[in-house]
Amino acid sequence: MSQVVQRPPGPRGVPVLGSLNELRKAPTTFLLELANTYGPIAYARFGPTSVYIINDAALIEELLVGKHRDCIKDLGTRELVALVGTGLITSEGDFWRRQRKLAAPPLQPKRIAGYAQVMVDCAERMLAGFRDDEVRDIHLDMTQVTLEIVGRTLLGIDPRRDAEHIRHALERAMEYFDKQLRTIQGLLPLWVPTPDRIRFRKAMVELDRIVYRMIDHCRNHDADAEHLLARLLLARDDNDQPMTDKQLRDEAITMLLAGHETTALTLSYATYLLSENPPCAARLRAEIDSELSGKSARVEDLPKLRYLDAVVKETLRLYPPAYAMGREVVRDFELGGYTLPAGNQVMMSQYVMHRDARYFPQPERFVPERWLEPRSEPLPRFAYFPFGGGPRTCIGNHYAQMEAALVLATMTQQVELRVVPGYKLQLAPIVTLRPLRGLPVLVRRRKPAVRAAPDAAALSA
Repeated sequence: MSQVVQRPPGPRGVPVLGSLNELRKAPTTFLLELANTYGPIAYARFGPTSVYIINDAALIEELLVGKHRDCIKDLGTRELVALVGTGLITSEGDFWRRQRKLAAPPLQPKRIAGYAQVMVDCAERMLAGFRDDEVRDIHLDMTQVTLEIVGRTLLGIDPRRDAEHIRHALERAMEYFDKQLRTIQGLLPLWVPTPDRIRFRKAMVELDRIVYRMIDHCRNHDADAEHLLARLLLARDDNDQPMTDKQLRDEAITMLLAGHETTALTLSYATYLLSENPPCAARLRAEIDSELSGKSARVEDLPKLRYLDAVVKETLRLYPPAYAMGREVVRDFELGGYTLPAGNQVMMSQYVMHRDARYFPQPERFVPERWLEPRSEPLPRFAYFPFGGGPRTCIGNHYAQMEAALVLATMTQQVELRVVPGYKLQLAPIVTLRPLRGLPVLVRRRKPAVRAAPDAAALSA
């Protein structure tokens, strides 16, 4: 058994609260300062909770891959049970393995290629409503279009009639978790009926009403479809028992949240970064116009659109929607020369690692070209991990990357979006890394690119 050694260095904090106020006020800034000050492993107290913060790619790999059996999801993730129940994000053990096995086939790269046309159609329908010289909140637009896409491709329904109710419920959820993190509400017992908790519970009643109606529709009209909800509805366990409606509800809400929130944020931040870096935007437009020649993007086009892929990767580097993740130790283990005791929390931050100059020169700059140039040394596996890692890697990572690429390609073809003068991006790190007050952009419609002339040999055939 490893000898217990002194815990890692870290901020002293104040009595009772430790460093909780610093974390609440500016989570990403605080985590960057911890990494810069204390190195590969730091220790901090947030109220009564002891947390080990890992800031080294090799140690993160050892934790998420080598020590994954000694950990479960962290306290913060488990709080999401109030929203998503025991879906794939929050479940553990044999139940999680069973659910993951059932959900994996519809999300394999070959299967999701069939969703590409729906993604492009939704994006084109959204863009048809954009007008020259109008100002739009692009984060709101991206939230709405990705919600429609996940509804059509994973749940088999058109959510547009319920989109406002769903968006409202999810916004109330984000506000609730924000208050849990940043205010005294988080220190109060859950039974204390604060105004935010009352609003959250009302929103969950409305969301449940919508989701249970989706399940009934799928069961009665769409049970043989290929989308994820239909497959889960038909699934049987080892005792030949179907999933309960509560289990289906939890997975459906997990899909609604994870399937649209992260991609909406990626597209919003890509728009912001391209607006702030006009040469990058010009290079992307040139590639899209040259390779697509005015036709709608298809999944077959994506391998040719290398700069588009680099823009998506660089956006996920600078503004990863999942900006931090955690685990709880269930069995003592050694990591980086320290013994991490059972019951303690472990945190690692994609936002911090993606800004580490050891791995990314000029880390604060938006440089898509860094993904096109050969590296002198391979990038460590967990220097860049926007979708997590280990057995709990995001099951929808291929889906999300394809969706982001196809929607961004479609937007680049049709519009040029510039952040309104005077806007300053402020971040709201809650469950995900959100812009604090939306993202206003000015619209300029682009002239359609000239379609490539038909191939003469093809015409003669």
